Amino acid sequence: MFSYVGPMTDYKAREMTIKVKMILLALVITICVSAMAVTATVSVKRLSEEFQFLRTHEITTQLSVLKAGSDMNYLSRLSRDIMLGGDYERDMKAVNDIIIKVTNNFVILDKAAEKKEIKQLIAVANSDVQDWLTTTKKVMKALGAIPAESRYKAYAEYERIITPKAMKTRESFARILKYTESDFESGVETFEGTIAKSATMFIIISLAAIVLIILTFIVILRTILVEIKNRHFAEEALYASEKTARALLDGIDNSAYLINLNGIILAVNANAVKRAGKSTDELVGTSLWTHYSQPDISHNRRQKAAQAAATGEAVRFEDERNGRIFDQTYYPAFNEAGEVVRIAVLAIDVTEQRKALKELEESEKRFRTLIEDSPIGIAMSRDLHYYYVNQAYTKIFGFNEPAELIGMHIGDRIAPKFRSEIIALVLRCIEGEKAPCSYETVGIRSDGSAFPFYVDITRLIVDGGLISVSFARDLTERRQARELTVQAEKMAMVGGLAAGMAHEINNPIGIIIQNLQNIELRLSVDSSNNLEVAEELGISLPLVRAYLEKRSILKLLTKMHSAGERAAKIVSNLLVFSRKSDAEHSFVSLPDIIERAEELVANDYDLKKKYDFRHIHIIRDFAINLPLVSVNATELEQVIINILKNAAQAMAEDRSIEPQINISAYREDTLAVIKVSDNGPGMDEATRKRIFEPFFSTKEVGSGTGLGLSVSYTIITQNHKGLFTVDSIPGEGACFTIKVPLDQPVVSL
Repeated sequence: MFSYVGPMTDYKAREMTIKVKMILLALVITICVSAMAVTATVSVKRLSEEFQFLRTHEITTQLSVLKAGSDMNYLSRLSRDIMLGGDYERDMKAVNDIIIKVTNNFVILDKAAEKKEIKQLIAVANSDVQDWLTTTKKVMKALGAIPAESRYKAYAEYERIITPKAMKTRESFARILKYTESDFESGVETFEGTIAKSATMFIIISLAAIVLIILTFIVILRTILVEIKNRHFAEEALYASEKTARALLDGIDNSAYLINLNGIILAVNANAVKRAGKSTDELVGTSLWTHYSQPDISHNRRQKAAQAAATGEAVRFEDERNGRIFDQTYYPAFNEAGEVVRIAVLAIDVTEQRKALKELEESEKRFRTLIEDSPIGIAMSRDLHYYYVNQAYTKIFGFNEPAELIGMHIGDRIAPKFRSEIIALVLRCIEGEKAPCSYETVGIRSDGSAFPFYVDITRLIVDGGLISVSFARDLTERRQARELTVQAEKMAMVGGLAAGMAHEINNPIGIIIQNLQNIELRLSVDSSNNLEVAEELGISLPLVRAYLEKRSILKLLTKMHSAGERAAKIVSNLLVFSRKSDAEHSFVSLPDIIERAEELVANDYDLKKKYDFRHIHIIRDFAINLPLVSVNATELEQVIINILKNAAQAMAEDRSIEPQINISAYREDTLAVIKVSDNGPGMDEATRKRIFEPFFSTKEVGSGTGLGLSVSYTIITQNHKGLFTVDSIPGEGACFTIKVPLDQPVVSL
């Protein structure tokens, strides 16, 4: 920002401008007039309140007293009317109305009273009135018992009883009226005093305000005259400063203009003249805004100049004209009074610099996008500590934000078993020694779980220091895919063997079971043929059967029959395992299938198995609007039942205190997913890898065939083209995951 300096004295620099002084004068006048108005308003309000109080109190009190007196006079006339033989019922009703009115008038009187003295007078009057009213009503009731023509005889007695009470009441009313008149006269005197005080105060404040206005006007008028004189000196100093400014402008290599607040060019430097292609005389005196051919540029720069003048701050911006980019700065120039009087315009052609900067930014952006969006995890470390990681690297190690890894030692993300070996390899690679810079190891995610990953390391020199760049890939899915492939090949091979074995074993087993059944039939005492043959041979069939039972031969035959049926069941499972299902698929609801499987397995209780499914806590979590899935409902139920039974048996053997099974169903892209997990003992890695093999079982001999999960695996992978996997950690339960494709038209529930 520029300032124009001249031979100005110190006191002139501290003087306020004419505009500020005029505002100050107007402010003083406004304050004085406002004070007068406020004083008048307050005085009038106080007078109005006092007058209103006097009128209200005086009128209310007197009217209430007069009304009460009038009602009581009317009561006397009613009494005389009854004694003269008037309508007793009508007059008594009027008497009751008068009593109510008089009572209400005294309520009004008590509310209107402000002082203790008047309240006491009203209380005494009310007591006298109630005494008179009560006595009068009592006498008039007594008159009702006397015949109408004889009531006048009681007039003298009536006057003797009622007249003293009536006189006492009238004296009480007179005392109230007298006190009210006296109180009203006192209030009037107070009201007159308030008027005098208010008028005096208003006159004093008005005179003070007028004197203050006159003095302020004189002082400000004098300072305005001094200011006008000082301004003349400032104009002369400004002229001298402009000469200095012109010399400075000519020494600038870039275009420079000096304009007034209307945009009129006052001075230009040589570079601006050359760039405009005009002479100095052709530019000076013209409006700077008319030299721009594009209206939007002219309008924009005019606004920037106005902003600099209004805020007193330099305004910097860029715009483009005729294919060139200019860095513009508008500097406000001030006079000694602090007013903006000129604008210095400095224009720098930055076209070439901006092009180079843009190319650099685009190159950096492409490089950053390549790194950030790379599917491979990329990390940079210095002194074995991360200082940059991309999103893929962050995701691989289970973090939400890259900032969580920054500053962490790289060894913290490697399994302790391999940590020292890998760090040694990294250090040798960074130092340029001969060492493998690609290796496979085990990483540690943010939740502490281990996973396999592969990493390539290279070194870079940045800012004179060595850094290592790591390219990491998660091998978990690759290993799982490899395991699934091996498992599928193994199951296919075993399936072929199982089919041949099943067919070879099926016939002899059938013969054995059939012959065992025939033996039981030949020994039956209920068969006439058996008895006839025994008699021919002279043998007692019942004794023979008794002998067989005594020697437990029949029990042995029963066990042989049970073993044969169990072998037949194994053969049947082998056949299911070895061949594809031809059963028809239909669209069904996964939650319905799961619920039916639960109902079936809930009734499975065996003392030998030592578990009761009804004592297991089941937690269900089914997604809303889960689509129908094309499956064989019976086969899928069989799979779920096998999983649930295995989980129940495992938790029973582990003696779990609070056995629990979680079942969830949801959609994952084009797959329907069922997850069944328990809080049982879990299994080690060796068991997990063999869990789907035929005849493999962790149970005791005779507790299972070892075909339940292998048959389930065949049903899901072959019959339904899906996936069947298990995840387990010893001591943390097991989780079975079923995924079947949604490759048929989806029908929403």
